[in-house]
Amino acid sequence: MNRELSTASGNAQDALQKTALLLNEKREKLVADFLKSDLPDFMDRHTGVLDDYFRDSFESSLAGPSMNIIRNPYVMIALGGYGRQEQCIHSDIDLLILFKKKVPDEAEELIREIVYPLWDLGFEVGYATRSMKECISLAGKDYEVLTSLLDARFICGASLLYTELLETFRKKVLLRHSGKIIDWLVARNVERHEHF
Repeated sequence: MNRELSTASGNAQDALQKTALLLNEKREKLVADFLKSDLPDFMDRHTGVLDDYFRDSFESSLAGPSMNIIRNPYVMIALGGYGRQEQCIHSDIDLLILFKKKVPDEAEELIREIVYPLWDLGFEVGYATRSMKECISLAGKDYEVLTSLLDARFICGASLLYTELLETFRKKVLLRHSGKIIDWLVARNVERHEHF
């Protein structure tokens, strides 16, 4: 039995590694095509290549099924420029893995499977794993978290949890603190203009 598990684990790891290498090949081809001719939708295509990687990795994951998506739904969400589908070639990839309930211990293994291969290929990936409660709480206190959620976009997983996040975020954070949020965004914009 242990031999069968070991073989299955090896096969899954091979599949995940192939998925990462395929991402790199697609990305290199996209850049080469861009350099040959101006692709007006380059950032959108680049975002799509990344989305394919995360979806394929999600489906191939060994850790994913052990977390029981039925009992504790989870979702992968793109943030920032990646969330806006404006992923520049040298920009970091911002990712949120959101759980309905407590973040399980197995989430660290999911990160190892999905994010580590990207780091090995030289990609800059910023990620967070949070429960719904923690995410909403942080968004109400930390404007950096709040602004990242403004650009949130569903990638894969339990889509109803993504919808619930957006509704809860709107009701508990945006509507309650809209004046403070607008003041903060204006101040940040002024600071950015003065700095650059």
